[in-house]
Formats: sequence, C-alpha cells, structure tokens
Amino acid sequence: MDVITTFAQNWYIATLLLGVIMLIWGGHLLVEGSVAIATKLGVSKLVIGLTIVAFSTSSPELALNAIASLNGHGELCLGNIFGSNIANIGLVLGIGALICKLPVTGRVIKIEFPWLVFATFLVGGATLFSTLNIYWAFIFLLLFCFLMWQWFHIGNEDASQNGPQSEAFASDVHCSTISAWTMLLAGLVLLGFGGKATEIGAVTGALALGMNKIVVGGTVIAIATSLPEVVTTIIAAKKGHPDLAVGNVVGSNIFNILFVLPITILIQPIQAPSGAWVYVSVMFGITLIAWFLTMDKRIKLKEGIILVSLYVSFLLWVSLF
Repeated sequence: MDVITTFAQNWYIATLLLGVIMLIWGGHLLVEGSVAIATKLGVSKLVIGLTIVAFSTSSPELALNAIASLNGHGELCLGNIFGSNIANIGLVLGIGALICKLPVTGRVIKIEFPWLVFATFLVGGATLFSTLNIYWAFIFLLLFCFLMWQWFHIGNEDASQNGPQSEAFASDVHCSTISAWTMLLAGLVLLGFGGKATEIGAVTGALALGMNKIVVGGTVIAIATSLPEVVTTIIAAKKGHPDLAVGNVVGSNIFNILFVLPITILIQPIQAPSGAWVYVSVMFGITLIAWFLTMDKRIKLKEGIILVSLYVSFLLWVSLF
C-alpha cells in the first residue's frame, strides 16, 4: 500500500486525472442504480438521496478522516468536514442550479433544512467553545440515529403507498434489481477510489505550494472529497432527478457533521485551532442562506450564481488571509 501511495504522489497529476475519471463514471453508476432501486421499492428519490446516495458520496470524507485522525491530524479532519459542507452548499448545489432549476420539496424546506441548520449550529458551537470529545460524539450520533429513523420511516410509508414498480417511477426502470444494486455498489467503489486518488493528487500538489493543514483540509481536500457530490448532483440534475440532487447535498452534509465527525472524534478527540471560527461561521452562514433561497420551492439560476459566488469568495478569503 505504501508503494502504491508513493507512486501516486510522485505522479500526482496523472493520479488526479485518473481520480476525476473514476468519480465521473462512479457518479453515473450511482445515480442510475439509486433511481432504479427507488423505482422498484416505491421509495421516493428524495429519501434515496438523503440516505443511500448521501452516505455513498460521504464515504471519501469518512475514509480520509479515519486515516487522518489515526495519524493525529485533527486540524485536517475539521477542515475537511467543514470545508466539504461549505463546498456541498456553495459549489455542488450552486452548480446544480446553474445546470437546471432544482425543485425543492416542502418537506426539505420545513424539515430537512431546519435540521441541517440546527445540527450545523450545534456542531459549530461545540467546536468553538469546547473540546470535541467522546461525549459530543455520542450526542451527534444520537441525533444522527434519530434522523435516520425518520428517513427510513418515510421510506416505508412511500413503499406502502406506491408499492414496487409504481407508475410514478415506471419510466426510470431499465434493469433488474440485482443490476441496480450492482450499479450502486460499483458506483460507490469507484467514488471511493476516485475520491482517494483525487485527494492524493490534489493534496500533494497543494502541500508542494506550502499551504498549511487546515487550509489544505478546508479547500483542496474538501473540494476533492466533495467531487462525488458534485458529479452525482450534476448527473442527477441533467437526467431530470432534482430530488435526488437536493437530497444528496442535504443528506451528505448531515452525514458529514453527525456521522463522519463523531466517528473521527471517537478515534481521537479534537481541539479546534484558533482559525476554526472562520470555517464554522461560513458553514453556518451559507447553510442558512441556502435554506432562505429555497423558500420559493426551487433553486434557480440566480440562486445558483449567488451560492457559487459565495463559495468562490470563501476560497479567495481563506487562500489570501
């Protein structure tokens, strides 16, 4: 494994390109498989996006943070999680809106987004005013389990109402159940390896430029590990599955702060560095703004430009100051 990593670092440009290709292919398979599964089970694409797809696209953050935490790089872990959530809202949701108008269901506006805002506020407060230890990890995981229970309850209701092969999704079914799960799992594997390859290539190049750990984690690594969300959202939007695109972003952010972060803390407690307030403030602010922009039940071109502009401004601020 060390030999492979060293080789990838030495050839980081080729590693970066290979990672991007794997991410695009994996995102395509993940969307196709997820839509097919939702169709056959009669579960809404929003629920699939909030759970299966969100967990799948958050796997690079989880893998990276587990390794970084074991090696004692707490700053890198925090930068990755907070930076990824900022990128998911500003970059991923923004790009999705630039490609097409993204309808947002009333449930996301009234329930999922408020939960995301609350969870972001809770995690941000704990980061700034306390050491992230095992007690906070259990609090975050309990909240995560509650939300997962809610989503699976909704999924069961959808399944009982729609039933398998419901007419609402019939036009999306093009494969067997086994093929659908195979595509989803293959997409997950490709996203995992693609995210890791992209991260190695991007980080090696960034460190060569002398960037510090929290900046690398909050910008380069965050973008690299958010590429699965970017690819999945773009493909879902282009294929006409906006619920899957929006659910992927909201669900992935919840997974990052209520699942990936506490798992990271359980491996090793984290004491936030002095500059963490910048990432916490931007993460909470852009999440609140995104919630406000969805109030008319769709994210249009104008909203997409606002979100992308905010993200670019964040990158410039962090990079320069």
